[in-house]
Amino acid sequence: MGIITGIERGIDRTIGMFNPAAEAKRIIQRKQVDQMRMYAAAKVTRSTGNWSPVGQDVNSLIRSSSTVIRNRSRQLVRDFAYFARAVDILVDYTVGTGVQLQSRVTRGVDQNTGKSRLHTAKINEIETAWWRWMEEADAAGRLHYHELEQLAKRQDVESGEFLFVKVNLRDKNRFLPFALQAYEADWLNSNYITPASGNVVDQGIETDPVTGRVVAYHFCVPDGFNNLTGGIKHQRIAAENVIHGFKTLRPGQIRGISPFTTAILLADDLHEYLNAEIDAAKLAAKYMAIIETPDAAAFQALRGVDTSTGQPIENLENAIIEYLRPGEKINLQGHNRPGDSFEPFTRLVLRMVAVSTGVTYELLTGDYNGINYSNLRGIRNDFMKIIAPLQQRHIRQFCQPVFRAFLDSAVQSGRISLPGYFANPYPWQECTWQPPGVESIDPLREGKAYIDQINSLLRSPQEITASRGRDYEEVLNEIAEAKRMAEARGLAPADVKTALANAPSAVDPATNGKGATTNE
Repeated sequence: MGIITGIERGIDRTIGMFNPAAEAKRIIQRKQVDQMRMYAAAKVTRSTGNWSPVGQDVNSLIRSSSTVIRNRSRQLVRDFAYFARAVDILVDYTVGTGVQLQSRVTRGVDQNTGKSRLHTAKINEIETAWWRWMEEADAAGRLHYHELEQLAKRQDVESGEFLFVKVNLRDKNRFLPFALQAYEADWLNSNYITPASGNVVDQGIETDPVTGRVVAYHFCVPDGFNNLTGGIKHQRIAAENVIHGFKTLRPGQIRGISPFTTAILLADDLHEYLNAEIDAAKLAAKYMAIIETPDAAAFQALRGVDTSTGQPIENLENAIIEYLRPGEKINLQGHNRPGDSFEPFTRLVLRMVAVSTGVTYELLTGDYNGINYSNLRGIRNDFMKIIAPLQQRHIRQFCQPVFRAFLDSAVQSGRISLPGYFANPYPWQECTWQPPGVESIDPLREGKAYIDQINSLLRSPQEITASRGRDYEEVLNEIAEAKRMAEARGLAPADVKTALANAPSAVDPATNGKGATTNE
């Protein structure tokens, strides 16, 4: 295309030597043809003006913007209620009270069914060790593992990325030496760094320039961060010892950017607007009086003075009658703040904030006015479609790396026995993760629909239970335990069911579970 364009321009110049008007006409026609070949979004018109963004690689954009965006996002979370609410929603629906581990170690194939058999003994051993380790997962000893999960997701939303360093603590009182240490994204630093031969460092991350593989992380940790740093300010930590998660938007991206980026300016404007309206409404709630008098000098001389403060008495108080001189009158000023357009305008902007932060307007504001069952069901389904990829990314970037490191440490320290683990760890690492679900909007209506779907073989009980954030096996265990508890008290399950359905208070623990039933 470049050669053809050069030839066309050469012809134009040649024609222009004999007929300048013809040259100008050809140039105009060629520009019109070029405009026709372009996408409409790329055309330059009066409405687009000089809108010509400069193309940059993603790492250059993040390098130049991430610090400001991170700080603005954090400030809005601190000061703006709706931003804080958006963060809480994403954390609660992605992680909730914690993503639950379900080990799925198998012990070969059943000859009769042809299906893999679960290794129950090893599953119990792994899960018991996991539950015990979660209590001491935090290197600082303050947070439970599930709280570290919540912290990771909160950092992912506010800062655009989360960083955890895997450490081994020499403490004989610990169940395992392995622990996690949370790092701030701000601590990644490239200043005064000398990378390994052939590698490059950008934004504190050392990579192999050929493959793009991350080799190490360079941190500038504040002095006195905790007793693990020993006062060391600059740290180079190998990539295999760092858990770094973020959403990849473009190829070659090495750092994350807050998903709230598009909402920051809008949220800040709304924050200032709301504050201004609140201040105006507060002023409007107070009386403001203007006194008109033909003798301003005499009026000033007669103004009362508060003897305790020495300040002029200028306020109108309840149940006080003001006596005016002849010719004077008082005009009370009125305000219409906030105006009639305040609520619909604010609602519109909040919808824009909701879209920008990836949550629904109803969850963000708590405004469910005019919402019926069908609307709410559709909103809930749409939101869970948005949350599902966030949950899976959290599992891949945080839960799985932590679990693999946990198994390495547990086997190496002898806490659990997994034969041949280090030769081939993958069969022992088989597991599923259960993220939080949501309860039914209408349990009676949806429960009947679930039963029909199960009977029609359209859904499994496991799928329906998982949508509520529960493990089907755990639910069955609870039901079996409930039956055992009823039988131990001399109650048949049918009696308990009938009693609870008709009078929940009939089964009274004070009567050893033998309260009156509908048959008595």
